[in-house]
Amino acid sequence: MQRWRRVLVLIAGMSALSAASVHGAPPEDGKAVFERRQDTMKRMGRPLYLGIGRVVKGKAPYGPDTVTAAESVASLASTLDRALFPPGSNVAESKIKPEIFAASEHVDQLIAAVKTAAGKLVPVVRTGDRAAITAAYTAVADACNACHTEFRKEE
Repeated sequence: MQRWRRVLVLIAGMSALSAASVHGAPPEDGKAVFERRQDTMKRMGRPLYLGIGRVVKGKAPYGPDTVTAAESVASLASTLDRALFPPGSNVAESKIKPEIFAASEHVDQLIAAVKTAAGKLVPVVRTGDRAAITAAYTAVADACNACHTEFRKEE
């Protein structure tokens, strides 16, 4: 009898875990998502504009830090997805336009463009070819700005 009780408890526990995994964890609140989105964008923007952008503009020399910056941008870009833009994350401090919430397919396309451009950045930056780096940098910046232009409020 005791053995069957353990089996039943084990089955009940597994069922509860299965139900939790099917329904998922509760969604983050809007403020937490906003903060995560803002942090991700800042962590991606700094190495792009300060690490690579300065090299492109001739304000900093090319070096190992340039490659590290490209790796950071590519790594962070690979984590971008629509989960950074859920309804309710347009808190007061946010610069996001509400139109983004009705444009999920378009947002997916914009994110894919950023990921594609950022994925090409590291191999190009490793070459040290300034013209090629400029083109790859511009492709990433343009992909980022396409979304910002459409879905970020003016400052």
